[in-house]
Amino acid sequence: MGNPMKVGAAEVVITPPVGTALAGYFEPRISTGVIHDLKAKAIVAGEGKQAVGIIACDLICVPKGLVAEARAAIEAATGIPGERILICATHTHTGPETRGSRDLIPPNDEYLATLPGLIAEAGIRAAQNRRECVLALGTDREEGLAFNRRFRMRDGTEQFGPGPDLDELAGVAGPTDPKLSVLTFAEVGSDPFAVIVNYSLHIDVTSGNLISADYPAVITETIRGVYGPDTIVLFVNGACGNINHVPYLMERAWPLSGNAKTTQIGRALGGKALCIAEKALPSVDQTVDVVGEVMDVPFFDWDALLQSRLADARSKAEPNFFEATLIRWAEEWDPEGTEKVETQVIRLGDAVLCSAPGELFVEWGLEMKKWSPFPHTLVVELANDSVGYIPTYEAFWRGGYEATPVVSVRLTPALGQMVTDANFRSCQELWRRRAT
Repeated sequence: MGNPMKVGAAEVVITPPVGTALAGYFEPRISTGVIHDLKAKAIVAGEGKQAVGIIACDLICVPKGLVAEARAAIEAATGIPGERILICATHTHTGPETRGSRDLIPPNDEYLATLPGLIAEAGIRAAQNRRECVLALGTDREEGLAFNRRFRMRDGTEQFGPGPDLDELAGVAGPTDPKLSVLTFAEVGSDPFAVIVNYSLHIDVTSGNLISADYPAVITETIRGVYGPDTIVLFVNGACGNINHVPYLMERAWPLSGNAKTTQIGRALGGKALCIAEKALPSVDQTVDVVGEVMDVPFFDWDALLQSRLADARSKAEPNFFEATLIRWAEEWDPEGTEKVETQVIRLGDAVLCSAPGELFVEWGLEMKKWSPFPHTLVVELANDSVGYIPTYEAFWRGGYEATPVVSVRLTPALGQMVTDANFRSCQELWRRRAT
């Protein structure tokens, strides 16, 4: 079964009060009830100051200020250095707004003041219940639920969705990542007490005005139906900045949206995760470790691309919502200075979790996996901050919502390469440590 590692797991409810505005769209939606409670779910592995922590939150994002507060509280209570803890968001669009500076959705400031403590509580509880266990790993392909949402038009531009005029459509503009990865933690002779599930699929399925963790909640219900109601299931979202659940070009597909689609996706991924977990093999090495970088990243400059997109928006008699937002926000745009951007790679035995602090395009995630020396590589987006979308270079020039400067992207177009290269360096360093 391999050598044991010490692991603890816990979860804490972080559901905001009903009446809180929901994030994810460009207009306020006031919550009127709850379908699934939102959770902060934590795994802490290892011992002493060499332990590592992973906390997945059912939130749209976790800004760096929130991360810093939660890390500080965990370090004070457990002694685990904050830089050894990864805090990520699932990116549910039926949860509270966490970006206090955003001017589109009013944040619930009273709730936000409690949020770092709730997230920290999950990490602290996980650290307190560590026990010897065996890590096992597995992966398989899962297709038919995730689709690239960017489309190439016949004029060479790209856009979100194929649009109404299919005669102008050249085809789907990018790939998906079909790998579903599962890590299980179990005491010898027992079912797993904790599971990590990783897949690349935007979490904006449920929609509406009810608070919900979306399909990760159904994944949890499905896995708990086999392993028991106390099983802690962390869903960590992969590189899915340009991936969603909509089968745009399929003639027959059902269901299409809402809670029925949420249930379908959650059961399908949860069932497949169980199949993978039952066939998972113990990790040869049960070591935990972490390597991270903090980079100074320039803001999006007033370059030819930004000026061209702005001029095009201003030329429209009736600019669309995103063009109008670009015109409004560009009036106050200041590209001077840099922003601190953190990347972090956590090693759990034969697996690594590579991270990106924004909505990462799937192409970058696939590149991280391609160049990782580890047999199991999971990519975790919206980790330790939320800097906006992280598109490919090509996407910037071809257009589309996710590649709109200032509105969707605040930092340099080079950010995707910078984040990917930083993860590459960290993986190589972790591999060197393993070899010695």
